[in-house]
Amino acid sequence: MSSGLPQIPCAEIVARAVDPDQLTNSVPRVVRKAAFIPRKNGKDNAGLSVTIVRPGVLALLRERLASSTKEAATLHVGRVREVSADGYSLDVAFDPVEGDPQHALIVGFPKRHAAAAESSQEKAVWNRLAELLAGQDRCCLKP
Repeated sequence: MSSGLPQIPCAEIVARAVDPDQLTNSVPRVVRKAAFIPRKNGKDNAGLSVTIVRPGVLALLRERLASSTKEAATLHVGRVREVSADGYSLDVAFDPVEGDPQHALIVGFPKRHAAAAESSQEKAVWNRLAELLAGQDRCCLKP
């Protein structure tokens, strides 16, 4: 898959900020698939935000998102690239942003659009890709 953005090496680990309600209460905590479903109306059409794991990344995410309750689930880039469903394959590409030069995007999801125009097949693909990502993640980074 080519997003036009530079790829991240397979050996890297990336973190995705998740809300506490996207985690199970079980031990170990598990991230629900909802954390990996692109937001409605195209807000995540470019991809799902992640950042390369490095010292202090949880604090960086919490500061950047202005939320002290965010957690960070981690994903192995090589494993993300193994995720595919119904002809859609995921990838991870650099997408530096102000305040986070190690920001990246998980790309390859079908585009979202107005809810009335979304087919049941598209919804099934988003759900399946999110479920597969949730099965790959590790929760959670320690502050």
